[in-house]
Amino acid sequence: MVRKRKPVAQIKRSVETLEPNITTETHIVFSLKYLRDIDDIGQSLITWSEDEQKPLLGLMNKVQHISTLTIAQALQDQSIKIYGNFPAQDASDFKCPPNLTNEKQWGVIRNIGGQKARVAGFLKGSTFYVVYLDKEHRFWKSAKR
Repeated sequence: MVRKRKPVAQIKRSVETLEPNITTETHIVFSLKYLRDIDDIGQSLITWSEDEQKPLLGLMNKVQHISTLTIAQALQDQSIKIYGNFPAQDASDFKCPPNLTNEKQWGVIRNIGGQKARVAGFLKGSTFYVVYLDKEHRFWKSAKR
């Protein structure tokens, strides 16, 4: 006679194991999941790799540096500057991708090489998602001094 086993109790994961515990002491990681890799207002990776000012090399060096920092350190030394919501139309030449309108921590990676080059994206948890390559500083335009 075959004995029926009791069903295995479903294990509930606590909230702590569902989401990593993100603090300002957590190190930043980078993702290209949402990268708009086209030449339009922003530029493509190919364009950055062929540019004589070598912004792609500057970006890789900057990412390597930021990866050694905690979130708090990266914000403090202004390697990453968080603005909040996507910039208003009068402050940016870029448009927010429709699938990213709910993101609240838009910002840029600064000091890539030269005065203008930036990488625009958003910080979610401990991940900075790169969305735009901005060689001409048009993501969040600043007033001319």
